[in-house]
Amino acid sequence: MNQMHQERQKDLPWIISLPPKVSFFTGRRDLIQRIDEQLHSPDVINQGMAALVGIGGVGKSCLALHYAHSNIQQYNIVAWLNAENEISLQNDMVKLGQRIVDSMSDGSHRIPPTLHTLQTLMEQYQKTPAIRHDLTSDSLKRQSRDTQLLERIIEVSKDALDQQLIGPWLLIYDNVHRVKMVNKYIPTMRTGHIILTSRHRSWDDMIEIDIFNRKTSIEFLHRVVEPHGHSHQPIENDDAWDNIADILGDLPLALAQAAQYIRRKKISITTYVDQFKSLYQNLWQQEAPSSSYKQYLSENDDQCVVVEHTVETTWQIAISQVSCINPTACDLSTIAAYLSPNNISRELLVQLGVRILHVTENDVEIALDLLHDYCLMSWNGNCYNIHRLLQLVIRHKYQDSGVDQVVVEKLFQYYSERLYYDRRNIQQTLANIALIEHFEMARNYLNVYTLHDGKEDNYRHRQLVNSVILNVSHIYYNLANMVRAKDYVDEVLTSIPSSTTEKFINEGIHENQRHQFSRAIKLKGKIIMEMNDYDSALNNFHQALELERQHQNTLQEDIGKTLQLIGQANCRIGKFDISRQYLQQAIELQRQHLGENHLDVAKTYLWLGRVASKTGNLTEALTHANKALKIKKQLLGESNLDVAMIYETISNICRENYKYDDALRYFQNAIEFYKLHLGENALKVADGLHSLGRIYRQVKDLDQAMSCDVNALNIKQKQLGHEHVSLAYTYDELGLVYMAKNDYDNAKDNLMKSLQIKIKQLGEQHMNVAYTLDKIGLLYKANENYSQAMESFNQSLEIKKKQLGENHASAAYTYHQIGIIYKEKDDYINSLKYLQCALKIKRDSFGDDHVQTSYTLHEIGLLYKKFGDSDEAIRYLQRAHDTKVKQLGQDHIRALDSMAEINAIRDQIKKVKITIV
Repeated sequence: MNQMHQERQKDLPWIISLPPKVSFFTGRRDLIQRIDEQLHSPDVINQGMAALVGIGGVGKSCLALHYAHSNIQQYNIVAWLNAENEISLQNDMVKLGQRIVDSMSDGSHRIPPTLHTLQTLMEQYQKTPAIRHDLTSDSLKRQSRDTQLLERIIEVSKDALDQQLIGPWLLIYDNVHRVKMVNKYIPTMRTGHIILTSRHRSWDDMIEIDIFNRKTSIEFLHRVVEPHGHSHQPIENDDAWDNIADILGDLPLALAQAAQYIRRKKISITTYVDQFKSLYQNLWQQEAPSSSYKQYLSENDDQCVVVEHTVETTWQIAISQVSCINPTACDLSTIAAYLSPNNISRELLVQLGVRILHVTENDVEIALDLLHDYCLMSWNGNCYNIHRLLQLVIRHKYQDSGVDQVVVEKLFQYYSERLYYDRRNIQQTLANIALIEHFEMARNYLNVYTLHDGKEDNYRHRQLVNSVILNVSHIYYNLANMVRAKDYVDEVLTSIPSSTTEKFINEGIHENQRHQFSRAIKLKGKIIMEMNDYDSALNNFHQALELERQHQNTLQEDIGKTLQLIGQANCRIGKFDISRQYLQQAIELQRQHLGENHLDVAKTYLWLGRVASKTGNLTEALTHANKALKIKKQLLGESNLDVAMIYETISNICRENYKYDDALRYFQNAIEFYKLHLGENALKVADGLHSLGRIYRQVKDLDQAMSCDVNALNIKQKQLGHEHVSLAYTYDELGLVYMAKNDYDNAKDNLMKSLQIKIKQLGEQHMNVAYTLDKIGLLYKANENYSQAMESFNQSLEIKKKQLGENHASAAYTYHQIGIIYKEKDDYINSLKYLQCALKIKRDSFGDDHVQTSYTLHEIGLLYKKFGDSDEAIRYLQRAHDTKVKQLGQDHIRALDSMAEINAIRDQIKKVKITIV
């Protein structure tokens, strides 16, 4: 035998059906090494075998093919066996038997008995056309069901391999579907090497093959589209390559097909990405990549179709296989095709399966396990993922059948029930929020009807869609993502033409849609109010109020909510008298129709408390806030998040009115609640620490303030990253603490960080940018850099005037600071001008008895002292002192400051009189 082997070395290796070498093989050296190690390892369960497992198109076959070509000289025979089904596998195993016979039986040496038997069987096979498989260019057909001779040929061929009659060998079983079926075609003794590729996760010591990483995807695309470093395509930037890899999900087969398409059509990467939605059918149906090979798609037990290996065919084979085993699994994959491809919870799939497919939870669990076993869905330990191109194949399959519309409509009905924000059940709300990305996916494929075709069903359909979109908008509103919230509510409002809007108001058509329209404009008002567009917000609220009052079916509590929102907006722009009027109307209406113990009543009480606080009436403010607290405790319980948030509101009322001990106590209670119920690193804990640090700064406990701010910053960075706008507020506070410590370098560093984040996240003209500019102005003023201070304050003032108008209470603060800077520069005329502007706004906004008004009165008094006008100086200082005593107490340092200035002026007057005498 050795001599016979030596004489035949020149013919080695013998190749059976091995496809050509893979072109542009990229990366994956580690996987090639793993295959080699497993084939040669004595420590694996199936020695000499490597099972490559992964989703269709992930490159399992290419890896096996690359390994075979790279190591071809190590073997005497290398056979590629198409194992999708028994017909194709039998056909290739017979080819293997024939090749063994052809290679060893030239008559010059004695043939071993096994090979002699195989030779006889093959001669008999050639003489019996009725049992041979009929292979054409596009199909493979079994001629006869008498398979005894075929089975005998295969058994003897396996024996020849087991007995090492032909030396080292490598068999590659490609696309194994049924494990039990293929086992009887695998040699028993494993005297050679076996590689299997499969979508089924039932193999011991399997090697899981994943998609390309992004770097490999881009490298592969470059090599195919730009072979030898040059291309007919336009020069592309890095983003274009990244975009195409992203839309194709880094799937090797899809990347190969796309790259070949781009080369053949001579289009740019950017053009391909832009046209992907219209091109994808061409992508699936075009000729396969040059490195591809045939697949055998079963039509029945006796025939299979020979097809090119494309994204569409490879997954349609897998879906067909699963459908034959468990139709529920196939239906479940259809539902998954309209979900977000990542982070699909098992609970969601079970609920949707039961609801849409009308099967049991156990049926869905079995189906999910099958989809996972066949690599149609992957499980990462927490949730399922499905490849986006598999989703595309499934959707393409059903796009003309109406199945897609049915599935998506049922998904929308599910989302309409589950997508909501409920403060009383935070955990459930968080789970519901996770549905948003799945809702987004379904929304992209819903055939949304217009409101103009006169069909009542279409009104109902549009209402369902709009209802879900408004719920999502409300969720984003509560998550403080106002940009996303506004995008959603605008979509609803855009779907209702202006002419129809006028009919809502004038004719009252379509009552349900009128209510939905009212809800939408009211929600948009709330959103843009948080974006500091108060005029537009008030316009929306008044429009909603007009709409609600014109229709007798409107619930009075809805009108109460709208009145309360108008009160909120007026409070925020400093129109406290108007705010109080609307809030009083709201509370009367709510108490009449909802009773005293209702959450809406509690909310209005809170806003009445804020108005009272802003106008310096601490007793009234605390009375209203405590009424709200009592209602929420009674309805929600002591341990509810809303109750803790009222503690925060009461603390802020106390802080605004300089009751710092009470403010600290309430904030500490709120923070302890958040830590207990939300965890030490919850964002609400960070927000509470931030506010607590501000109080400590105001009472001059700067070390405690610094500790609170640093802890708040650490939590926010951990939860939100380093560029979230919430971090800017804490950087602001840290800047003020460093300023109080006279550490101006660190103060500037933190304030500049805040400014950069706010400008990047909110835009240069946002009100929060103005607030940071005010703080930077204070820093420069403390450093006696008056020109820089003036520049910062003027920038702030311009933003405030543009966003809120010249007479907003916030502008008064900046006018006041500019006036002080002019005084420091001995420009008393301009100083008085700006201080008088500040005083007028404060009187209009807060009233004469507010402590904020007293601060400007004090500064004007000092300015008249500079003028030498003692009478006017004492008059302003006395009014400032009286207000401070009333609001802060006669022993407060600010009240004492005003009295000290008055006494100093009076002493100076006495000295002058004595001198004259």
